[in-house]
Amino acid sequence: MTQIPSAAERPQPRLGDQWQFATRVVGGASPLVLDHVVRELRPDGGWTIAVRKAGSDDPWLMQVFDAEFNRVARELMPGESMRYTPAFPLFRFPLEPGRRWKAAVEQRQDGEPGHRIVEVDARVVGPEAVEVPAGRFDAWRIEAVHLAGGVRIDTVYWYAPRAKRSVRGVEKSRSAQGTSELVYELQSLRLV
Repeated sequence: MTQIPSAAERPQPRLGDQWQFATRVVGGASPLVLDHVVRELRPDGGWTIAVRKAGSDDPWLMQVFDAEFNRVARELMPGESMRYTPAFPLFRFPLEPGRRWKAAVEQRQDGEPGHRIVEVDARVVGPEAVEVPAGRFDAWRIEAVHLAGGVRIDTVYWYAPRAKRSVRGVEKSRSAQGTSELVYELQSLRLV
């Protein structure tokens, strides 16, 4: 692994930056391949990423992030969003070994009554090389636990400064209904 800095600063996305991810449920059907494109740089320092199935004419679904790359909202289908208050804490920059964050986030879905609280407990394990279809990246391994309404999701993701995103993630969900495992990996990227 190349020598990586002792900390990773927050990314500075540019209008038009693009990533393609394949997401699959372990033991499930073929992966879902999604294109992600930065569509808006917001005045508050955040950005909006448009997402849709690769190669399709489906409408773009929007994901909104704050200036620290934490999720503010994401569309589930056109015009129906999941909103987070405060923003869902994916990262706490600068990333450095041992950095930890905890939060209780209110999650509300448009058109649905009420809300649920998601408890987040995350930490930066440290630098680690990761290989995905888009190549080999020097990354920061982050481990997190999300608890909400009887569901526990153990997540490991690798943030790669060169890609300005997490390039791989593994989510293991457990509930009274059973378990599942979801994996996403960066297939390609084009940074402006």
